[in-house]
Amino acid sequence: MHTATVDPAAVQEPAPAPVPAFERTVPRGMVHRWALSEVFLTDSVAGADARFTAAAQLPLSHGYFRDHPGPGRDFHDALLVLESCRQAVTYAAHAHEDVPLSTTFMVTSWSLDVPDPAALACGERPGELIAEGRVTDRQRRGGRLRRLVFAMDLRLDGKALGHLTMDVSCTPTDQYHALRRMQRGSAAPTAFTLPAGPAGEPAAPASVGRLDPGNVVLDAVRGTADGTLEAVLSPRTFRNRSMYDHPYDHVPAMVFSEAARQCAALLGSGGGADGGSGPGRVLRLDAEFAKFAELDEPVRLTAAREPAAAGPAAYRLTATQREDTVARLTITIG
Repeated sequence: MHTATVDPAAVQEPAPAPVPAFERTVPRGMVHRWALSEVFLTDSVAGADARFTAAAQLPLSHGYFRDHPGPGRDFHDALLVLESCRQAVTYAAHAHEDVPLSTTFMVTSWSLDVPDPAALACGERPGELIAEGRVTDRQRRGGRLRRLVFAMDLRLDGKALGHLTMDVSCTPTDQYHALRRMQRGSAAPTAFTLPAGPAGEPAAPASVGRLDPGNVVLDAVRGTADGTLEAVLSPRTFRNRSMYDHPYDHVPAMVFSEAARQCAALLGSGGGADGGSGPGRVLRLDAEFAKFAELDEPVRLTAAREPAAAGPAAYRLTATQREDTVARLTITIG
């Protein structure tokens, strides 16, 4: 009987999984951004079974995402993590799922969970975010992808950070504009073509954890007898090039997310004027975006603290326009 001998040196080990790099940002068009300064994604590497690994660099200086007073500057902004994940999803759709660049993406829901906000602490260098992503669902119609659902496990500077899910619809851009014209009866105006004056007295920056008045998204704030907060989403944001980097024709999901945080800051001690120190950081954000929020009509916000329970404070925000609910968000601060 002959027994074959295998030379250990001849055995090929599986190639290590590619590691995404932090050396340069991805092309801005791949994440639907005009300004290079608003691109945080640096790489994305496709894996097996609809998986990918994305990398983003979190800056230590930024006019919007770092605009927090006091100790809040010692931590990365959870909404910066959210925006980085949005860019990772957009890039993955184009690069790994072959969605054409001439596609408009619309977030229908997202959920960000950061169990330990201390994991957002800044170091001496810009933060290095790794997102281990996967496509958990996809829908096709007419030979094109129309919906993608993503899940991500997040690490920051080598430490576990949290989890994210995002549900995105995909529409060819020409069909998107045709849909918007049909809905409105005319072409939708963009943020760059509309007046950007306040819709009432703006909230004080310090009261919503901001230094720059241009980063305040709430106007005409008032409290009610039952502890509810009411406000109007400020048209002043139309000139904020972090919120409206390019000519949107509706209110972006990120602007509603910022509104939820600012409402939480006004409503309770869980979101104080320090904008993120100690008990003021975002632990969780759940959001559903039901309809387009038009830019040329008021968007009214109603926010309240969730019923008291053990643990961090949670706040719910409902955004309405013409009596229709356009967005619902719940934010937990701790």
